[in-house]
Amino acid sequence: MSYASRQKQAHAMVVALNLPRPLTAQLLHQHMETVRGKKIVVQIATPAMLEVGLCGLWIAVAGESFERIHHAPTTSMVHRQQFINHEFGHMILDQEQVLLSAERVALLAPLIPLDAIAYALSRSRFTDEQEALAEVIGDQLALMMLHDGPAAAYGTQTGFGRVL
Repeated sequence: MSYASRQKQAHAMVVALNLPRPLTAQLLHQHMETVRGKKIVVQIATPAMLEVGLCGLWIAVAGESFERIHHAPTTSMVHRQQFINHEFGHMILDQEQVLLSAERVALLAPLIPLDAIAYALSRSRFTDEQEALAEVIGDQLALMMLHDGPAAAYGTQTGFGRVL
């Protein structure tokens, strides 16, 4: 699929979410929890996750009432949000989660009870096209937040407010 086609598809999917405006990271997170029907906990990836090359991971564990997003550590709030937006992109695509391999379960054992059945979406398990589309969705979300930033900070500007 071409980049322009991906952009059109991502735009349509994001518009269909009926996101609150002006959009902020907090409102996006809350909206995604509503869409998913459960809490979404965002955490920094563990050193063991980073050692195997994960920079973002979306996890749901059977029997838990929440999902997790793990992201690579960064001092940049923009970079952190882009990791999160990318994982939201996978959620928006509503991709089927796959059973984690034994190696991944062992890697995540400190985070997930061993007797639970873990399902996850991990960047290393997607096709290039799925990854590209999730990234474009993440970009669309970031652009909305960037565009809405002044409205979120200062309120909607009237015609008079824009002149002064």
